Amino acid sequence: MDTIRVVTASLRTPWLEARRADWRRRAQQPGELLYVGLGDSAAQGVGTSDLDASYVGLLEARLQRQTGRSVRVVNLSRYGARVEDVIDEQLPQLADLSPDLLTVTAGANDMRRFDRGEFSVDLELLLGALPPHAIVADLPCFHFGPRELDAVIASRMIADRVRAHRLALAPLHRVTEFRRGWGSVPDFSWDQFHPSARGYRVWESAFAGPVTRRAAHLPAIDPSRDARG
Repeated sequence: MDTIRVVTASLRTPWLEARRADWRRRAQQPGELLYVGLGDSAAQGVGTSDLDASYVGLLEARLQRQTGRSVRVVNLSRYGARVEDVIDEQLPQLADLSPDLLTVTAGANDMRRFDRGEFSVDLELLLGALPPHAIVADLPCFHFGPRELDAVIASRMIADRVRAHRLALAPLHRVTEFRRGWGSVPDFSWDQFHPSARGYRVWESAFAGPVTRRAAHLPAIDPSRDARG
């Protein structure tokens, strides 16, 4: 049976379209290395007005610092995307790219109606299509309620399958769970769902180790380049 996707508009729609346009403009900027982001609204940086304050923007800066090379960012993520959407909409675009760094954050929207069997199938399809240097995050901590119980299960599934595929795991659930409680309130934006700029620094920390290891395998700047002028 074909799936019919219903597209709805809200007061947030113009802002979301503007944000995607901002990322498209950034994709036109040149760079010696290519960083591609896949995922949902968190990869879009919803919750902060500054692209550089999103976790994708922070990882771009980290990669540039650690390699000494300029970085071009192509952000293929979409607000509301589920794992299935990443497979159907974003992976086909990835086929035309050869990223030096690839990060994936997907699955949080699947927790709205978590079906363990469907999630397992979609997860396997996604991971099997990623290049061997991809860095995949598990789910953020939802702090309480049924979604957090599901997120714990889904995060364990992601971690197990990521390791089985010999990909790198960004332990997002662990770093966000560690901050559970009233002290984490500033980690969220006005909607108390998406991360704030401070929250995205927490998210970036989950990727820091795998990105640092990936950067070590990339060619650094040639010290003689500046001397040659």
